[in-house]
Amino acid sequence: MSENIYNIFLLFENDVCSELAYRVHQYGGAQEHAMEFLRIQVEKDFRLATKFKLTGPFTRQQFNARSRFGDSHHLIEEFFVQVDAGPAPLLCITPVKDGNVFFNYSCSGELDVNDVAQTLGERGYMDDWLVKYTNTSGINLSLLIHDDYFLAIKLAFNKRLYVSAMKLLVSCIDSVAYIEYGDVPGPQPFILWLDAYADLAPLGITSAELWEMRNGILHMTNINSKKVRANKVRRISFRVGGLGSATQNPSGDVYYFDFYSLIQAFGAAQGRWVETYNNNREKFAQFIERYDETISDSRQTIYTTSESGH
Repeated sequence: MSENIYNIFLLFENDVCSELAYRVHQYGGAQEHAMEFLRIQVEKDFRLATKFKLTGPFTRQQFNARSRFGDSHHLIEEFFVQVDAGPAPLLCITPVKDGNVFFNYSCSGELDVNDVAQTLGERGYMDDWLVKYTNTSGINLSLLIHDDYFLAIKLAFNKRLYVSAMKLLVSCIDSVAYIEYGDVPGPQPFILWLDAYADLAPLGITSAELWEMRNGILHMTNINSKKVRANKVRRISFRVGGLGSATQNPSGDVYYFDFYSLIQAFGAAQGRWVETYNNNREKFAQFIERYDETISDSRQTIYTTSESGH
């Protein structure tokens, strides 16, 4: 019995897909051979394909993120409805950039970044964080953040490299805030994320004050950002221990909060943030899209220098 199988081409212009092209084949062979058949037909089918306008455009980054957990076909659901493809059509999706099959890789299942790299002829291997931190219960986001950020923070803190540890912590907040909000105009994602998930009241500081301290220590290794110098925001800094509790103390024109208490506050905030992914599974695609852009000491590419892999 034959069935319709589909070669689909996503036509990206300036990294946005608002149109696809497709070819339909009636295939009566073994299903395990159907994908290989479609792959062989890619170049020919692309030249003969029929175009279909999408009402919901999407970016290449969104497509890549969806492909990472095998549901990129949902981005073109309207096409399948239009051609009456049924609930689970067999298909091969190939991205096309500016009229050329720029990405010599066709996929129908989950996208493996190392498989793609090998297909493109790149030498090297890097742990795929999505594979490494996914289990039968889902993605272990807390362990992922711990390994990518808190291992270094704890190492610096325990070595009493407190300024370095603070730089790493506020940089970590930058990262999770970007993952949540993206690169948005207006209020800084750093402040938005802390206001949404963190309780800084016990520390006696605000998200805006911590943002200005962050600006100072990351850019100049001091606590005097432009707004602090202009007396628009209170000058704050941090201390480690000394009072035996989370109680803060002012010193002159500087307000000191307890570093370890901030670490605890961030840990609690991270827990609240992770919980939003349990309550809203659609956020995972956005998380994957933005987390793929991050770099980490735990995700280093190991390059090979010869065909043998050595």
